[in-house]
Amino acid sequence: MIYKDEYRLTVGQRLQGIRGARDQRTFADAVDSVQQTISKYERGEIPRSWLFLARLGAQEGVDLNELLAGFSVGEESGQESGGNGHVAEAPTEAIGRPLSAALSR
Repeated sequence: MIYKDEYRLTVGQRLQGIRGARDQRTFADAVDSVQQTISKYERGEIPRSWLFLARLGAQEGVDLNELLAGFSVGEESGQESGGNGHVAEAPTEAIGRPLSAALSR
């Protein structure tokens, strides 16, 4: 893994890429957050919990999509059972790329 400060900036840049042309306030509203939080993340002020998740994925081989969203990107159907008999769609289009890929680069 790259040095922590560089990693934080890299994640911030990726988040900026996910946000695209939307301003921070519009993006924050879309993800149920606030503009100040998005700004901090994009500047590399990333919570330690993000770094923990990155280490968990990289060092322990944990599938972060499975951990956080309940599905694996490699699942053939793109669906999984939510434990209540309902089938949930895998929300890969919502962020444009798998979470584990975003955190492990």
